[in-house]
Amino acid sequence: MSLARACVAILTREVRLGWGAGGGALLSASFFAGSVMVAPFALGPAPDTLGKIGPGYLWLALTLASLVSLERLFQADLEDGTLDQMLLSPVPHSLQVLSKILGQWLATAMPLLAVSPIAALLVRVDPAVILPLCAQLAVGSLGLFLIGAIGAALGASIRRGGLLVALVVLPLYAPSVIFGASAAAALATGGDFFSQPFLFLCALVLAALAFAPVAAAAAVRLHVD
Repeated sequence: MSLARACVAILTREVRLGWGAGGGALLSASFFAGSVMVAPFALGPAPDTLGKIGPGYLWLALTLASLVSLERLFQADLEDGTLDQMLLSPVPHSLQVLSKILGQWLATAMPLLAVSPIAALLVRVDPAVILPLCAQLAVGSLGLFLIGAIGAALGASIRRGGLLVALVVLPLYAPSVIFGASAAAALATGGDFFSQPFLFLCALVLAALAFAPVAAAAAVRLHVD
């Protein structure tokens, strides 16, 4: 099997498992939608207040929702021996891990992002900036899943290690949330899509794309060895 076909097979498997029973793909979207629905009760129903805070609140909800499915990213494969077989493959370990992360992102983040326009309306985001805001959320969500994979790999051998994963990952999420919320605020005030905060966010995503698969693969090998 060629390198590309092997990576596509891993990615497809992750998408299929994510949409299967207990995969958690819709659970993250439900958590995101629920978090946004309670925002008017917590922040007050005033349109001006929601309009100012709404874009940043969407980023907070996205960050928390991305944690929901991380625990099972490597844990199930470690328990059933799939990771042992993957590490015996001639395909580079970092590419296998990257394929798993991308599959998890496609399975989990796409339903989540599909409901984000409705969520934006609930928190009184200007309809004119909803689509650009959702595009920024899509870029940021990839970075969140890449960074989260490091914590998921470190806690793969710990049963019910979701809390540990969250404790490891949340501090690493801070720069992405700061730049993402700043980019959303710039959009809400009439700024450009490619604002300086969004460019910094893109740089973080590219750095995570290069570093996270290598770090996660090294953590996985520790558990297998």
